[in-house]
Amino acid sequence: MKKFFITGTGTGIGKTYITSAILKNILSRKKIIGIKPIAAGFSQNSINEDVQTLLDCQASINDHHKINFYSLKKAVSPHIGTEEEGMQIDFNLIKQKINDLENEYDRILVEGVGGLLSPVDQSRTNLDLIRHLDIPVIVIIGLKLGCINDALLTQHVLESNGIKAAGWVGNLIDPEMDEVDKNIEYLKQNIKSKCLGIARHNDSNFKLNI
Repeated sequence: MKKFFITGTGTGIGKTYITSAILKNILSRKKIIGIKPIAAGFSQNSINEDVQTLLDCQASINDHHKINFYSLKKAVSPHIGTEEEGMQIDFNLIKQKINDLENEYDRILVEGVGGLLSPVDQSRTNLDLIRHLDIPVIVIIGLKLGCINDALLTQHVLESNGIKAAGWVGNLIDPEMDEVDKNIEYLKQNIKSKCLGIARHNDSNFKLNI
């Protein structure tokens, strides 16, 4: 059994895209599930867009509640949404549901909400959830101007808190970024965990394995 928490250097840097890529690449060989325990913002069908994207990669799952345990109505930071809706996020419940999935799957991908230090309620962040689940992380780095600072700060926070990084993935979110390859090379030389892959902009052939 392998479990990984998918976190990132910020919001909107492609956690769901990369999680989906991993799912598509491994489904034919391993029993794998991708979940997003906490999601913010959903459409009229009451399903968050990221959750729907993950469902679309997993045809055998027909109930979104299996992969999403807390869904906030507004697309805002969860610490705002939970307060407005009077919702309490139970880390023990999330951990128990993940443990239950271990009986069905060889791999479990747990996608966070926002970046590593994004709040999930008024007093806790994704970092606190990772600590509670006690599983290694895969860091998605949004490749854009400033990504080196974002990536090294994220690495520093993980190391300072004794959290194991299983690796990182670079996702080119700015197709106009200058000197992409030189930035990637710097990241490879200065991030201690291994590079699991680089996703170029709109690269339909991108594959990644864990």
